[in-house]
Amino acid sequence: MAYANELLELAQELANLHPDHPHQPSLRRAVSTAYYALFHLLISEATANWQRPELRAVLGRVFDHGPMKQAADKKVTELNNYFKEKPPEGPERTLAFHFYIVADTFGQAQYHRNEADYNTARDWHLTEVLLHIDGISAAFDSWNIIREEPSVQAFLVSMLPSKERKQSERLRQEKRPTLTDTPNPS
Repeated sequence: MAYANELLELAQELANLHPDHPHQPSLRRAVSTAYYALFHLLISEATANWQRPELRAVLGRVFDHGPMKQAADKKVTELNNYFKEKPPEGPERTLAFHFYIVADTFGQAQYHRNEADYNTARDWHLTEVLLHIDGISAAFDSWNIIREEPSVQAFLVSMLPSKERKQSERLRQEKRPTLTDTPNPS
């Protein structure tokens, strides 16, 4: 978790590099780095359950952005349905509240990271970036409250790519035309 915390601190530093005249590259890097802080937090928490510490980094490489976002989006939907039932105050509702913050923030952070990295038409503003980083910091705080819960640990496992997703991705790639598939216009 130390690496994730350092990334979150770095995101804050990048955002504040030029407070009087914020630079787009610094702001964009801050948004992206903040996402990676949460990304690596969840991976490090999942791999911490692996008995062999020397293999945790290798296991961490199995995690992928797409399946992690799918798991987060699914959890957000489940929790939205739970909250629609207006559950009574208590530990279960508190757990759901913090769980929602983590899952929803992950999905939003990934979206913003893509915007920061690839949408050059968008300008970022310092206040917006700082609020984004604060939201990820809140997700870290929520994570620390719920991290030992069995349902939260199951959520980490649900973020692993499934065999079905890998097979469907491979099939999509096999169906993509290649340069040799295009007809010769001569």
